[in-house]
This record gives sequence, structure tokens and C-alpha cells, in this order.
Amino acid sequence: MADPHELSEMWRTLGQQLATFRKAAGHTQHELAPMISYGRSTIANVEVGRQHAPRSFWDRCDQVLGTDGHLTRAYDRLQMLRHALSPSDRMAPHHQVMPGGQFDIEPPQEPDMQRRDLLTAIVAIASTGAIPAPTSPGSLLGDMDVQGMARRTARLRRLDNYLGGTDTLPLYEAEIRSTITALRTGTFSGSTGRALLSLLAEQAQLAGWAAFDGGNEHYAATLFTRSRSIAMEIGNQLLAANALALLAYQRASLGQPGLSAAEASRLPADARFHPTVRALLLERLAFTYAVAGLERQAGHALDEAREALDQPIDGPAPDWAAWVDRDELRIMTGRVWSELRRPLRAVPELEETLNRFDDMYARDKALYSTWLASAYLDAGEAEQAAHVLMRSKRLCEGIASPRPTARINALRQRLLPYRDVVPIAEALA
Repeated sequence: MADPHELSEMWRTLGQQLATFRKAAGHTQHELAPMISYGRSTIANVEVGRQHAPRSFWDRCDQVLGTDGHLTRAYDRLQMLRHALSPSDRMAPHHQVMPGGQFDIEPPQEPDMQRRDLLTAIVAIASTGAIPAPTSPGSLLGDMDVQGMARRTARLRRLDNYLGGTDTLPLYEAEIRSTITALRTGTFSGSTGRALLSLLAEQAQLAGWAAFDGGNEHYAATLFTRSRSIAMEIGNQLLAANALALLAYQRASLGQPGLSAAEASRLPADARFHPTVRALLLERLAFTYAVAGLERQAGHALDEAREALDQPIDGPAPDWAAWVDRDELRIMTGRVWSELRRPLRAVPELEETLNRFDDMYARDKALYSTWLASAYLDAGEAEQAAHVLMRSKRLCEGIASPRPTARINALRQRLLPYRDVVPIAEALA
């Protein structure tokens, strides 16, 4: 189960929203009760968070108060967050491959919600204070406190499996605010302080990824840069390298490869770092090389990444790198060869791995499919490219990330010379 205190605060915030809407409509609790067919005591308990009302309660309140579904959507989003925060979630049957550091969970099935509603059901709970700071001013903090905060950040990272950066950014920003509050007001040892700063650097990278995914490029770069500064200050070489790799990946994704940043993120070959971390940094380096048109260097970086994953693994990888595996590397390999206009190498890697990708991971499957469509175009298979593009368009509908749409639009331009072919005309419609 999620932290009981966190859930209690979330319900209390939702109850406060009800009280605000009720008063704005000019109703007392006594007046509202018969209008929604619930007792006054139920309304009173819900408004202070003592009672958890069912979805029908919130739906009725929306109808009577004229709040355009706001309360019902907030309830649905709370339910989504409650499931996402649960450490007992089962692993998904297919692996999610996402450059940003995520876990796989099988999403909760809500009988009264459509799949798209579930995927987009994330409330700005953090921005309204429903995720509280983990400490009160003057609290004495120890390693156990920081570990609890880190676990919560890790659980929230799972949301990126299903939601776009526009949805997740407020939650990640709330975690940053909580950690800053702990640093400013708590009492702790030097080692605990360094652990807090390390967590802050990691949270800044997570928020930076969400900002990048949501199209806020400048903010994302600022967060990555600040994360690197914090990591360097405390001597966390891995997080500092990852911040540089994220900056380079962001620039490469925009068609502006930053070779100096990407190459600076490379870890010393003889250093004792977790193989998964090394593979993550190397595959991002390979992508930057590919965008820059450096085929030999890109291929060499991919080879090094594969060698890293073949090494014996002693203990778990850092949470922010734990998502990297051979399937993820195959996806990146296909993207690299697609960027380099080598379709015979790109298509097998992408097609086989994407066929195992569950559609629940809509944004990522839509995004990565665009590289497959591009490779088909380079191979002269315009109709197959159009087919993949149509599937990608369907997948990314309603996803709060502009990245798949931007790539789809670019590919549509490449398909225009074939618009007289019926299947392609349908894809362009």
C-alpha cells in the first residue's frame, strides 16, 4: 500500500476542493445533502478527509455544483496515483523501454474508466499541496528518512510509463520542493546531507526529463544543468555523467547534437561502475553520434554498450538506470541505424522489439515507431511506412507529450510525394 499519511493528505485535499465549490455555489452542507442524495454527515466527513466517498458521490456533486466533472476527474486521478504509489504493483508482461529511468507496472484496471482516461488521470495534486513535505521544520533527519523519500521518488517515476511530461512534471516538482524543504529546515549529519543533495540531483533530472517530454526545452536544460552542479558538488560522478548525457540527448533529439557534452558523459573504461549505468550512457552517446552522422563512432558506442550489459552484474543498478536492458538497447540500436539511414540494420531491431511492446506504453511505442517508419521510407517501402505511421498516430492520441506528434508531422512531409497511393493518402488525411 502507499504511505497512509500521503493517501490521507490526498483525500483531505479533495475534500477541501468540494468545500470550496460548495461554498462558491452558495450551499450549506445541510442544503447540499438532499440534492446529491447523501447525508450531511457524509459531506462533512468527506470535506475534512475522514471518509472516502465512492465515485458516484463525486459525480453527483459535479452535476449539482456545475463543476464540469472537476471533482470526478480529481477522484479518478487520485485513484491512479494511489495505485502508482503502491510498491506491490505487479510487473507488466512486456518491458517498457524509456530513456529516463522507469519501472514496469501493470496499470490498475478501473471498471468505470476508459483506457485513455486512466492514462491521463493524473491530478495536479502536488501543486495543491497534497503531497506534503516529508519533514516539519527542525526535524532530525537520518538515513532512513532519506531512503523513504527516495522510495517515493522511485514510485512516482513509474508514472512516466503511462503519462506524458506535461502530466508528470508537477508531481516531480513537488518532490523537489519537499527535498529542498528538508535541506533548508531539517537537522542532519554530513552524510545525510549528501544523501539529500544526491536525491535532489536525481529529482531534478526526473523533472528535467518531464519538462523535455512536455516540450519545455529551456526549463529542461536548466534542470539538467542544475542537477549536474549539485552532483559535482557532492562528488557523485554517476549522476553528474547522467546529467550531461541527458543534456546531450535532449540536443540530439532536437537535431542539434552536442558532441562535447555527450563525450564528457563517458565513464572511464577501467572504473568500477555498474554495467547498466555504463550501457545507458553509451547508448545515449551512440544516439548523439548518429544524429551528427558519425557512423563509426555510433557503432563503436553501441558495441561498448552491449559489452557492458554482458558483464556480470553485482547488485541492483541505481533506480534511475534500472530500466536499461537488452530490449532497450535494441530499440536504441534501431533508432541509431535509422538516423544513419541504414534501414537494413534498423528495421529488424525495431520491428522485432516493438512487436513485444504493449500498447499501454502508448507514448513510447508511438515515438519509437516513427524511427521504424523512417527506416521503411529509406528502404523505399512508402506504404509500409504509412502503415506504421497510422498506428503511431492512433497510439499517441491524448498523450501529453508533443514529441511523437512532432516526429509524425515530419514524416508526413516525407510521404507527400506518394500521396496519390491510396493507403498513403489515408495516412496523410
